[in-house]
Amino acid sequence: EDAAPTAAPAISLGGGAGAGGPAQELSAAGSTADARMLPGWFGGRAVFSAQGLPDDATAGHAWALDAASVFSAETVARVAAALGVTGEPRQEYGAWTVGPQDGSSPTVSLQPDGTASISYYDPTRDPWSCAASAPDTPDVAPSADGIDPGLVEPALPSTPSPACDPATGDAPTGDAAVDAARDLMVTLGVDPAGFEYQVVDQGDVTTTTTVDAFQVVEGQRTGLTWNVTLVGDGVQALYGSLAPLVDLGEYPVIGAASAVERLNDPRFGAGYGGVMPLAREGAADATSLVAPAPEATEPTVPPTVAPGAALAWPVQQVTITGARLGLGMQTQPDGAAVLVPAYELTDADGSTWSVVAVDESALDLAG
Repeated sequence: EDAAPTAAPAISLGGGAGAGGPAQELSAAGSTADARMLPGWFGGRAVFSAQGLPDDATAGHAWALDAASVFSAETVARVAAALGVTGEPRQEYGAWTVGPQDGSSPTVSLQPDGTASISYYDPTRDPWSCAASAPDTPDVAPSADGIDPGLVEPALPSTPSPACDPATGDAPTGDAAVDAARDLMVTLGVDPAGFEYQVVDQGDVTTTTTVDAFQVVEGQRTGLTWNVTLVGDGVQALYGSLAPLVDLGEYPVIGAASAVERLNDPRFGAGYGGVMPLAREGAADATSLVAPAPEATEPTVPPTVAPGAALAWPVQQVTITGARLGLGMQTQPDGAAVLVPAYELTDADGSTWSVVAVDESALDLAG
C-alpha cells in the first residue's frame, strides 16, 4: 500500500487553504518557487504566450468542503472518545477543544476553518518530550543578609510537565503502519479509500512512524493531507480534515491556450487567489534555485543613466508549451473552501505556473 503514487499531483492555487487551514500536500513544485519568475519581485515581470496548446473549452466538476456539517461539540467529543482523550468539549478562540492546553496530557482540537481541520497530540507518548529535566525552581538556601523573605518576589508558576509514559517497543512500519492509519480514519468517520498513503522515511528512528494520506478525487490529489504519527502502542499525534466533499456539479472550463492568456490578465495575476508560480522541474529544494556566487571583485559605483536613455524595465517572454488540467483548492472570501478545476502550465525549461480554469461566466468577480 506504500506504493508509488498513481494520482496526479495537486495543483496549488494562490489563496488556497489559507492560514490555519488543513495540512497541505507540499512537494518540490509547491515549496521551491522559481524566484526569478515571481511577477513584480526583483524585476521579475513576464509576458506569457502559448505554443502548440489546444484551446478547446470543456467542463469540469467542482466540490465544496462542508465544514459546517461537522464543526460541533459532538464531533470533537466523538474524536476525543475514539482517541481516549478525557474531558468535556469547550470552545476557545472559536475552536472546539477537549483536553488541557498546558501540555500536560492529550488534547484534541477542531478548528473553525473551511476544511474542519482536526488535530490531536499526546505529549505523554512523545518520545522526544519524555526526557528528564531539571526542576523549574531550584532549592534556595535561607538568606544570610537579613532580607525579609516576604519581600522577595515569588517564583512564577511553572507549566505542568506531561506525566510521560512513552510506548515501549518499535512503532509499526510499512504496510502495518498504513493499515493502522486506515483503521484510525475509519474510526474517525473518514473513508480511507479516498486517499493514497505514504510512510515517511525517518532514517534510523524506530520509536515513531509517520504516515501521510493524500486525498484523491477523480484521479487527482486535492492538496489535503492526513498526517498520523504512530508509536508502539497506538497514535501519538494526527492532523487532518473532517469536512466531507459536496459535489457542486459541472462548471465551464476554458481551454489551455486561454489559460495561458489568463496569466497575463491582472485579475488572475500574481496575488491572492491568482497566478501561482511553482517550481522548475527537478528542483529538489530552494538551494538549487540560487545561482553560484560570482568571484569576488572590488565594488564599483554604477554608471549614471544618460539623459534621454531608455529606462530599464526588464520583461521576460515566457512560452508555455505544456498544460495539465487538474484540481486546486481555493478559499472563498468568507473562508469556505472549494475544490475547482485548475491548470498547471509548463514552459520548455520545466518551470510551472498555475491558474484557475473555470470560465469567467461562472466566476463572481465582484467577490
